[in-house]
Amino acid sequence: MCYELSKTGEQISVTLTGTIGVREATSLRQQLFPLMRQGFASVDIQLSEVTDMDSSGLGLLSAVKKIADDCNANVTFHDVPDRLRGRLIQTGIPI
Repeated sequence: MCYELSKTGEQISVTLTGTIGVREATSLRQQLFPLMRQGFASVDIQLSEVTDMDSSGLGLLSAVKKIADDCNANVTFHDVPDRLRGRLIQTGIPI
C-alpha cells in the first residue's frame, strides 16, 4: 500500500491505495495520529484506489472517525469502491 498524507492548516488529507492490512494500518496510524493531535477541523480520506482492506484497516478508519467525533471535527470518505462499501457500513463507518 502507498499512502499520501498532508496537512494544510486544519485540514488533513489522506490518499490510500492498494491493500490495507496490519502493516499498512500501523504505519499510517503512526503518521496520522500525531497530526491529529496537533489540532484539525477535517480529515478527507480518498479510497478510490484501495483494492482490499482487512479488519486492521477498518479499525483504523473507525478510530479516525471516533477521534474526529470527539474533537467535533469532520471526516469525509471519498470515492469508496463498491467492494468496500458494505464492509465500511457493517463496521459502523458512515460513508
